[in-house]
Amino acid sequence: MSENETVTLIRLAILEDCPKTDITCTSLKLSDTPIQAVLLTKEDGIFFGQEVSALICKEIDSTLSLTFHVSDGASIKKMQQLITINGPSLSLLRAERILLNILQRLCGIATTTHRYVQALNDPNIAILDTRKTTPGLRHLEKQAVVAGGGKNHRMSLSDMMLIKENHLQTLKNEGRFNDLETLLISHKKNHPHIPIEIEVETLEELSTLPLHLADYVMFDNFAIDTIEKGAAILKDRGIHAEIEISGGITLSTIHRYKDLPIQRISIGALTHSVTALDLSLLAK
Repeated sequence: MSENETVTLIRLAILEDCPKTDITCTSLKLSDTPIQAVLLTKEDGIFFGQEVSALICKEIDSTLSLTFHVSDGASIKKMQQLITINGPSLSLLRAERILLNILQRLCGIATTTHRYVQALNDPNIAILDTRKTTPGLRHLEKQAVVAGGGKNHRMSLSDMMLIKENHLQTLKNEGRFNDLETLLISHKKNHPHIPIEIEVETLEELSTLPLHLADYVMFDNFAIDTIEKGAAILKDRGIHAEIEISGGITLSTIHRYKDLPIQRISIGALTHSVTALDLSLLAK
């Protein structure tokens, strides 16, 4: 996401939160005196959001100044000071909720990702996100995953050819399933820098699909013993694609996948159902 795209998102958030005026501040007749506020974390976690915090404050009032006490990817402890903000009180009050809404989510994603990486405890297996992201926030959320120690899967439908169950079924419905290998060869010729991933749901598919043309093979909802059998099938076929597993993997079960002959684990829960990290902005 470019800075311009992030600013566009921020402007939409500002318009949503304050379409006309801050009626509370207006009715209380608050004056625009200089004020200082501190962003605190109410729980342990991982911080992410330096750039977007600065852009939010700049967009609301360029005279707001921020001092960061932590960097993106840093571990943070309960009641730790993360950012000090100085500037006009009305501007700071206007920025408060937008800042918290975005930072709490991004820090929650970074924290959740870090917990998965720690629970797996295997540097040879990458923890990846998915496209199950908040509309408009995908780039920021995927940056938060990286800050937490994870890696990004494809950013969009344009980045990777990922053939899933519905694609295969559509080819069958059109009577063109037998053309799959030819279509993959054509893709490699026309788009040599765009990788191919093929999702498989059964051991039979591992033996029958043209996986020799894939860069990645995704085992969808495979039991652990089936993963090992599947890896052996690929090895016997001389297929060197990286193995990715996905489906039903939780923070309490991911340790079971340590040391398996796989390279990637994709987890939708990093973004689609993450719990926001509890933050607070307090004026002094």
